[in-house]
Amino acid sequence: MEVSKRHHTVPNFYLKGFGSTDSKPKIGAVSLDDGKRLVMPTSNATVRKNFYALDGHPDGADVFEKELSRIEGDASAVIRKAVEGAWSLSREDREILGTFLTFQFLRGPDTRAWMDQTQGTVLSKVITQMGAEGVRKTLARSDKEVSDEVQNRLIQQAVEPDGIIMKTTPAGHIRHILELVPELVRYFVGRPWVLIRFNRKKLFTCDTPVALVRDPEQEDVCAGVGLMTAWGISIPLTREVGLLLSNPMALVEEAADRKTPRELLEDVISGRYDHEQAGSTKMAQLFNSHTIANARNWLFHHPDDADLVPDELPGPRNREVESEVISG
Repeated sequence: MEVSKRHHTVPNFYLKGFGSTDSKPKIGAVSLDDGKRLVMPTSNATVRKNFYALDGHPDGADVFEKELSRIEGDASAVIRKAVEGAWSLSREDREILGTFLTFQFLRGPDTRAWMDQTQGTVLSKVITQMGAEGVRKTLARSDKEVSDEVQNRLIQQAVEPDGIIMKTTPAGHIRHILELVPELVRYFVGRPWVLIRFNRKKLFTCDTPVALVRDPEQEDVCAGVGLMTAWGISIPLTREVGLLLSNPMALVEEAADRKTPRELLEDVISGRYDHEQAGSTKMAQLFNSHTIANARNWLFHHPDDADLVPDELPGPRNREVESEVISG
């Protein structure tokens, strides 16, 4: 059986929602690295060779890629229903789409870079605090033999701006995904969902399309935002349809004297508070601005929408962890 080596970090079916409608759909792409604009087949966008490969797995190195394809197939059918007018979703469809969004939130190179940088930052701090002599004494007591050259390189890298460079394996990344999905999916399905249909305005997408939205009333624009604290989560589904997982706190405050948190959560998951609305200029700006800000290396758009992409774009986002290395 042929083993797939071309792994999409954003599914091809999803990118087709922003592509041309010919037999081999194409999508506009803007590189945040050099500003270059091009048109490519959707099947070639966000492809990384062996990104999820599990070498030596009895079911083939592409076993996780195949599992993602299964999840994508189920989600594709649900998104198609929503785009074609079936809203709100059944509980089963909501859980399918919520699970897909959780996987998408975790599966990209941004998460792997975060893992690399987190481990590298921690190790750099530990080595810097120990000092060269402490590192050598610690390594001398270990079972593994580490050459002086490697020791010196680690000590030197620890005090450099980027610290020690770590590389997470596909297996480590996949383990991280599978551990977190059951925990994080609640923060997707447990929000009121708003489907927004745009007529004149068009949406973009990017290589990390699930974006966290900060509370618009938040005065500190530099404050961090996490999955639990985000005011909302925006996901452009196609160039004309966006999905906003909105803030549940208003519901909690409104129903606090009538329902327990568990009862309210059940109501939310049932879709009782979901609704649909027509897109506005302000809402299109919310989606597109968060898509642009959340992109790491590539912004994508329908080939006919190239003129709508701003000339001024941020550069590539390579740092996922901002932490100063402790000097010692």
